Amino acid sequence: MQRLLLLIILIAGYLSVFGEKFAHKSIGGEGDSNIPKESVKSPYFDYILGEEGRQACLRLPKLQKEVKAVLYTHQNMTEEVLFRSERFRQKMDSLGVAMAFVQRGSQNWDVTKGCKERFDSIISDFSKVSDHPEIAVAPIIPFGHSAQATFPWNFAAWNPDRTLCIISYHGDAPRTNLCGYGRENIEWGRTRNIDSIPGLMIEGEYEWWEARVRPALAFRMMYPESRISFLCDAGKGHFDLCEETQDYIAKFIEKSLANPRPAGGEYYSRWYEDGSESTDSHDQFWYHDKEMVNLTKARYQSTLGKKMQYLSAKINGRQIRYNPDMHVKMHMEIDTSEFIVEPFFANENRSEASEKHASVKPKVVILSGPVIQTGEYTFKYDLDYFGKDPKRQWKDITLCLEADGDNNYKSAVQELTIKISSVK
Repeated sequence: MQRLLLLIILIAGYLSVFGEKFAHKSIGGEGDSNIPKESVKSPYFDYILGEEGRQACLRLPKLQKEVKAVLYTHQNMTEEVLFRSERFRQKMDSLGVAMAFVQRGSQNWDVTKGCKERFDSIISDFSKVSDHPEIAVAPIIPFGHSAQATFPWNFAAWNPDRTLCIISYHGDAPRTNLCGYGRENIEWGRTRNIDSIPGLMIEGEYEWWEARVRPALAFRMMYPESRISFLCDAGKGHFDLCEETQDYIAKFIEKSLANPRPAGGEYYSRWYEDGSESTDSHDQFWYHDKEMVNLTKARYQSTLGKKMQYLSAKINGRQIRYNPDMHVKMHMEIDTSEFIVEPFFANENRSEASEKHASVKPKVVILSGPVIQTGEYTFKYDLDYFGKDPKRQWKDITLCLEADGDNNYKSAVQELTIKISSVK
């Protein structure tokens, strides 16, 4: 009863902050005898606040008495991969890091639009309902993908004392003029900075755009006390988030927890397709230590001089079409809530099968959307999808076809989107 009373108070706080309906949908947690477990529909979260389309969700680190930091994400796409990944969740458990997932988060962290007030309310509420008061003051790790990849830098600029480290995934440089959300960046002012805060920008090899990398190098030179790391996600594209990269991100977080404001560090060359390394400080990024440099080097060397391989798929026996001019390059509409995805190696145009590929078996990975994987290649629509939002674009399902590389071929990735016509 005490928690229910507290929840009513929290809802009133949301209403006063936003001036709109933002009611409680469900809340509960493992091992809580007062609140039934089934009150949380998602297996990925312990607590869910809000109504459909405007939820804030929290996963606590298992077997940990204290939350040491909170990975704070706004919904875009591959943020969901981290919550679905047992591998990454276990890494965060070992570090004592809670994971928060917020729908309709500010893409640029414009404090004039109420994002700071919403953040404060969500974090405060989670600290109360979860019986972890330390969450209210715990260090934050802002993480964002693509259209949400500017937000982490700007969050840190407005909350430097609260930020543990920054992760901009397949996204942006700090103060970039090429924001992933396609509009102008916000102005920091003359005195605001992210000095000494470890920040990581990741860009995929298959999405490479030099104009996105240069602003990160320029920022590091303009602000010599900044700590800007960079990883070329070698052999990867824009949408995927493979286990190797999950491990790299987890290691970056681990290093930041151990040394949140590093005074020293190592410097290493930016990525070049031909494998060359620059000794010019203008073309080097900062890294925590030699271990992170060596991990970065290993990723770069893993694809050096290797050939490309390509993937396509059939869905329920129909081959999906490839359109190189689209952002997500494969789309298909189906009229059934259960379906089979059959990945295969293809030629460069993805029009027919090819025998030019590594000796590996392709897999299919859920990126985002209302879907459950029921077998290696079988899927079904998820009625209780934690990210569903009827007012925005998350009605469709986005998957990624993935295949490892070998001594001759780079790894391959291919994103695809499925629309289920029977689902309104």
